[in-house]
Amino acid sequence: MTMTLKQYLKPNTAVRPPVPSPEWWTPTGRSRGKRHFKFASKASSRGVAIIDDTAVESEARAERKGTLVLRARPDTLRVVEQSPQVEYVDANGVVHPHTFDLTVFRTDGKKIAVDFKPAAMVKRSGIRELHAVLVRQISPRTADQLLVLTERMYTRADLYNAELMHAIAREDFPKDDEIVLKLIRRMKGPASIADLVSRSKLGGYGFNATVRAIAAGHLRMTQRRLIDYSAVVIPAGTEG
Repeated sequence: MTMTLKQYLKPNTAVRPPVPSPEWWTPTGRSRGKRHFKFASKASSRGVAIIDDTAVESEARAERKGTLVLRARPDTLRVVEQSPQVEYVDANGVVHPHTFDLTVFRTDGKKIAVDFKPAAMVKRSGIRELHAVLVRQISPRTADQLLVLTERMYTRADLYNAELMHAIAREDFPKDDEIVLKLIRRMKGPASIADLVSRSKLGGYGFNATVRAIAAGHLRMTQRRLIDYSAVVIPAGTEG
């Protein structure tokens, strides 16, 4: 189909002004990790995710996935990769260093030191045995709990939701968020995301604002499932 110049220049109503520009880009915070590595690697998938306006490095795809899943939890305040760094003494009296893959800072003030491992490699890696040694020597001020996280400990829905919240959290539409927050304050019980979007009169932008409300802890899902239009949500702190 041939398009006329007038049709080509017609504003795209699906994209809100102003159009994003690299001139408005704000540098993110530097990684807070205690250990860094080269990103050029043929053996692993290394990269950086911008989480809470801070660069969070990952040495493998499993680390990135696990980090996003843990950050998406409502009881997580923030995360710092490649930390904490500790030393431990083995059975022969030799001192060794160990850097955890992630520290999870929870809303209740507790800190969880996490190591990521593929489920198939946990046994032969000896990571659980190492954690058994570390838990007896690590200071409570460093971590309240040690965790070995594998891909079997979260669902595909958990990962999908985490990646969705991560992607949408970077959008900045405060007026949309305020409209959805007003709807949340008026809620008397559970409601579908589709209903909230309809009442917001924001279309797809209303869906994104609802996802941000879930990520910010204003709403919670009533079931452990995919975040989509048919999902049912309820204001955080409400029974149901």
